[in-house]
Amino acid sequence: MARSILVTGFEAFGGRSVNPSLLVAQALARQDIAGLTVVAAVLPVIRSASGERVIQLVSQHRPAAVLCFGQGSPEQTGLRIERLAANIRDYPIPDNSGHQATGEPVVAGAPAAYFATLPVVALRDQVRAAGVPCRVSNSAGAFLCNEVFFATLHALAAIDPRIAAGFVHLPLLPEQVAMLDDPGPSMALETMLRGARAAIEATAVFLRTLGDHAVLAPRRGGAAGQ
Repeated sequence: MARSILVTGFEAFGGRSVNPSLLVAQALARQDIAGLTVVAAVLPVIRSASGERVIQLVSQHRPAAVLCFGQGSPEQTGLRIERLAANIRDYPIPDNSGHQATGEPVVAGAPAAYFATLPVVALRDQVRAAGVPCRVSNSAGAFLCNEVFFATLHALAAIDPRIAAGFVHLPLLPEQVAMLDDPGPSMALETMLRGARAAIEATAVFLRTLGDHAVLAPRRGGAAGQ
C-alpha cells in the first residue's frame, strides 16, 4: 500500500478572496510525488477548529508525514520553512469567526514550543535546488499558521510519534498585490507548486532514511534546532 502525505492549506482570511496555500493544497491533491500520495485538505481560519481538523485527518488517514502550508507576510519573497511552533495565540487580526486572541495558549499546560520533526534545512535545500527562493524561519508567528503547526506536533507526540510534520509559509500571489498602490513582492502559483513538490520530495527522502519503525518524538523548544 502506497504511503501518503497529508498536505493542508487555509481558506482565505483578512478580507482577501484567495489564499495561496489553498490553491497549492488543491493543486497537489491526489498527486504521487516521490512515492508519497498527497491527501489534501483546506483548513478553516478559526481558533481551535483548524488544529482539530488536522488531528481528525491524521487519525483518519494515518499519513507518513504532515506538511502544512499557509499564507505568509506581505514582505515575504520566497518560501519559508518553519523550524519552531510556539504555544501562543496572539492574533494580529481577528480569525474568520471574529475572535482576536491575545496571549492565549494553543494548548493549556502543553510545552512552550516544539521543533519541526521534518528536516527543515534539507527541505530548504531541495526547494532551492528546484530554483525556488527559500529560507528557514525561526518564527511561525502567533496566528493560525503557528497554531496549526503547534497543535499538530503536540497531537502527533501522543497519536503516533512516527509521523513527521512541518510547516511552510508561502508568499502572496501576484493577483493579491496587483491592485495595491505600493505593491510588494509576490510569487506565481506555478513557482510555489514547484517549491512545494520539492519539499515533498525532500520529505520522501527523509522518510526512506528513517525506515518504517523510527520514532520521531517532537522536541520541545529550548535545545538547539536543526
